[in-house]
Amino acid sequence: MNNKTTHRSPDQRSTMDLAAAVERFVAQGGVIDVIKEGNVSPPRSTPAPANTPDDAQERNSKVHLLKDLVAKGAGMSALQYSLRMNRKEIKQLAFEHGVKIAFSRPISEIKREALQDPMEIDDLVAGHAMHYSSLGYTAVEIARLLDLTVRQVWDIGKAYRFEFQQREDDDTP
Repeated sequence: MNNKTTHRSPDQRSTMDLAAAVERFVAQGGVIDVIKEGNVSPPRSTPAPANTPDDAQERNSKVHLLKDLVAKGAGMSALQYSLRMNRKEIKQLAFEHGVKIAFSRPISEIKREALQDPMEIDDLVAGHAMHYSSLGYTAVEIARLLDLTVRQVWDIGKAYRFEFQQREDDDTP
């Protein structure tokens, strides 16, 4: 059984592909060094990119930005996003320039206010909350009107045993 194929042999195809690749490389400005048989070419060392003034200026701007962000209390994720560096590079940069990154911070005062006991809110405010609730206001709207947090409004409702209206289309935070 003799089956003739119209495909070229793999050796011919790779030789032609290699020749085409070499022609493209030379056409794009590439240079091919010819080495005589038996000689070994010395390994080429790629010159290390020298620190140019642009690199030094960019590094200084990153150090300045790092100091500013750390002073504002930015976390590691924010630093990674702003500096476009990985964690290891950021830690190294901070260590080199004496910057201390705070990985855990105390609870802010805003959150402390939200942890107040709902019974500390007087009956007058609770009465206003019940009145607004009976008018159909949501907990978010009541919190905004009475200058309270949403958690405080929900706790008032729980303590005084009344419910708030909920809207499905409510886009307010």
